[in-house]
Amino acid sequence: MFSLIKNICTKIDQNCALCHSKASSELALCKNCYNDLPWLTSACHICALPLIPTNTPRICGQCLKSPPTYSSTQAVFLYRFPINAIIPKIKHHHGLHHTSWLASCLLNRLLKQPQAWPDAIIPVPIHSFRLISRGFNQSSLIARHLSQHLKIPLVLNHLKKIKRTKSQSTLSAQDRKTNLQNAFSYQGPSYNHIALVDDVVTTGTTVKEISDVLRLAGIQRIDIWVIARTPAPD
Repeated sequence: MFSLIKNICTKIDQNCALCHSKASSELALCKNCYNDLPWLTSACHICALPLIPTNTPRICGQCLKSPPTYSSTQAVFLYRFPINAIIPKIKHHHGLHHTSWLASCLLNRLLKQPQAWPDAIIPVPIHSFRLISRGFNQSSLIARHLSQHLKIPLVLNHLKKIKRTKSQSTLSAQDRKTNLQNAFSYQGPSYNHIALVDDVVTTGTTVKEISDVLRLAGIQRIDIWVIARTPAPD
């Protein structure tokens, strides 16, 4: 009986999350919208900064000059339309129905990349005041989706944002660094290898700050998994 119900439920027609036409994939997107998404196809192996396409993995000049404390970044999209409209909608207008297909796109990208899987998945936290006002942490929702499908433990509440800061989106690159100084703390196991999950990497300030905290706590390897990466300014 359960199998019958499952088969019926999975075959219910669904509309595309972007254009509302009939979806033709398990991601709740139609083929045209799926193909038109701003896929990130060539990027720095360490920070995911978009680079000119080549056949071999590359590292950008900034990471060669000053390597961060994390080991790699995997991002599935450029932070361009419609992704740069969808993610703010999730945060500020409760567009939670978008988190599932975005997380599935990231999951598919991860599964296609040969890699050592982490011991645990940790979402980038938000301050408790913001969590109360918003009602959810979008990075936790994405991380939970990945954890369930990859069968990797999801670690919540050990990494915390202890400093109430200004929104990073309103600040310059230098001000972002100052804004996040001493903003995070980690009280948890010293895993050998973890994946840190967020929605967007812009300047990389947040993931750098958190990675420094995690490394000081004894975590040896940190990989960054994100939905989107912002291109460098022209």
